[in-house]
Amino acid sequence: MNTESMPRADRLRRVAILCTTFARNLAYYRAGRHEEHRHLLDPGKTSSANFWRAINGNFIDMCVLEWCKLFADKEDKHHWTKIVTRPDDFHAALLDHLGLDEAGFQEQIVIMRRYRDKFLAHLDSDYVMNIPALHIPKKATWFYYEHLLKNEAGPGDMEGFPKDIDRGYQETEQEAEGIYRRASSPPERG
Repeated sequence: MNTESMPRADRLRRVAILCTTFARNLAYYRAGRHEEHRHLLDPGKTSSANFWRAINGNFIDMCVLEWCKLFADKEDKHHWTKIVTRPDDFHAALLDHLGLDEAGFQEQIVIMRRYRDKFLAHLDSDYVMNIPALHIPKKATWFYYEHLLKNEAGPGDMEGFPKDIDRGYQETEQEAEGIYRRASSPPERG
């Protein structure tokens, strides 16, 4: 289907997919970074460290990619300026919610783009990879998702999506915690 002619409800669902994919990958990433699971990332402590390091890295990479579609790339069809019906009001409310001015928000965009452009999409010649802190991007994504559900979507448009993205995040984090715990436990002998 040509996305130019995509019905609005379908476009809103695509944005919800991006928001929830960001949330799911953030939960998986953070669960793997908890102190009790960090040994899984250490090649000196487990033979499967490369696996755990790769998937943990993939989780943050997906967070950055999805967030950039929602907030950093104004030409993207899912960027908030192309979705919300009252962009000026949304923008002001977003900045207020984040506790940032426009310059502070643009700084977050630069940080996320730099990681994406210099290390994810291309392996440029920078020597240091600065993995972005995701507190502000998380707050922005939660805000966008909630706005989508409360102000943009019609009845039934978001069927199948969580009503509360934070609750979905917490459930996903618990799921990941269980997986990491099982991976950390010695195998049972039978």
